[in-house]
Amino acid sequence: MKQEILQTAYFDCMVIRRNRKRTASIQVSPENEVSIIVPNELSTEKIRSVVKRKTAWILSKIKFNNDVRYPHKNKEFISGEAFQYLGRNYRLKVLEGLEEKVELKNGRLNVYISSASNQISDEKIRTLVRSWYGANGGRKLKERVKRYAERLNVSCGDVKLKSFRRQWGSCSVKGELTFNWRIILAPVSIVDYVVVHELCHLIYNDHSAEFWKHLQRILPDYKTRKEWLRINGAMLMVL
Repeated sequence: MKQEILQTAYFDCMVIRRNRKRTASIQVSPENEVSIIVPNELSTEKIRSVVKRKTAWILSKIKFNNDVRYPHKNKEFISGEAFQYLGRNYRLKVLEGLEEKVELKNGRLNVYISSASNQISDEKIRTLVRSWYGANGGRKLKERVKRYAERLNVSCGDVKLKSFRRQWGSCSVKGELTFNWRIILAPVSIVDYVVVHELCHLIYNDHSAEFWKHLQRILPDYKTRKEWLRINGAMLMVL
């Protein structure tokens, strides 16, 4: 029995080849380990095609596992809590410092509270963390907007961040783009989907077939990215 790893933008998949296997079958363990068991002679290209077709189903299984193990709950702004940034998890560490600031360093999200502060409150840490997300998220989104605006040959107005309850972005009649700041928690591929989606609205102000065709020319796998956001979006809203 031979094993290899097939990497995708959303998960790693263990490829298990077996001599007597006639068809491909995919499994997602309770620990979210994805594997595909295939005939020994099946090519990597065909395996990747099978995994791509089943990506939405795999993501739904992963979401189910996460819902069972980690019910959605508000984040605690204390050392040890996990916070996401561009799809990766970082542990929060509250430290004493000369000034109040937040920095991403050595795989941790460090929050420095001034030694002159009389009280380290949950609300103060929350405010610092959210301000950090706003500043870094704003820069990252402007970078992605600039990159894809050039590819789409469009120009836009201001790029802003806002706290939306039910949407990830909007495009005004003046060409101003506003994004839900929480999208910066998602992987870059998902950030790009939201960015390109809103930029396409500078060309089409609806969700017509032409709108989706144009989006697909820039992001051929946009349906998978859209599905990821549909399935996992609620988990980004808990912060």
